[in-house]
Amino acid sequence: MDEPFYKTAAIGYDELFARATNSFIPSLLRSARIAPGQRVLDVATGTGAAAQAAAMIVGASGSVIGGDISPSMLESAKRNLKNQPIGLVSFDAHALPYEDCQFDAVICQLGLMFFSDPIAALSEFRRVLRPKSWTAVSVTTTPERSLFARVGAVIARYIPEKAEKLNRFFSIPDATRLHSLLRRAGFQDVDVQLETRLIKFSSFDDYFSGVAKGAGLSGQEYVQLPPDMKLVVRDEVWRGLASPNAGEPLTIEIDVLIGSGER
Repeated sequence: MDEPFYKTAAIGYDELFARATNSFIPSLLRSARIAPGQRVLDVATGTGAAAQAAAMIVGASGSVIGGDISPSMLESAKRNLKNQPIGLVSFDAHALPYEDCQFDAVICQLGLMFFSDPIAALSEFRRVLRPKSWTAVSVTTTPERSLFARVGAVIARYIPEKAEKLNRFFSIPDATRLHSLLRRAGFQDVDVQLETRLIKFSSFDDYFSGVAKGAGLSGQEYVQLPPDMKLVVRDEVWRGLASPNAGEPLTIEIDVLIGSGER
């Protein structure tokens, strides 16, 4: 995935996505067995929300490092985490810049589905974990159970050449697939749980406004569409959400899979 996407995603993420995605972080941290005094690595930290939550648990006797491949995401994380004792590092999840057995927990919030080789990345998570320590990852599932990624799925149906990029959101669509990835990377006692949240908007327009401004991958692709195609995509998304009136309140039910495993 290229840096222009990351740059725009970083700008709009906290405003549009955080209220939904951050609600899954407590479950992610519990699955990783994070506790006071631990050393934690947050892979694909994005704007730093999961790293910040982990730092609150490990306390002054522990430490948290957040890493991301995107300079723009790391810049946003630096702003969000200003004056907080969280290290921020640029790295590729497929080749972590750490010696073996360095961390008590490795977490990854909604990043694994974008990796080109998720097994290789998970194997790196396992390598840098200490024995008997845990990893926990969260991923989106399917378009109809996503928040904004469903917009990209609609675009992909009309513009097939966009499908590979836009359908990365759904490369790990079910618990069986996530369980298999963790096991193949060498993790033991693997567990995968489905978590659901209800996200409320004042209207469909409220929901769609961020996409129309170009936030996130779906938004970036949407704003590049011809005007007539924008109308088609917007209408299909609206109908898919079963919103009776564009001005009425809208509630969207979204799913996230949270998988964990012991080194």
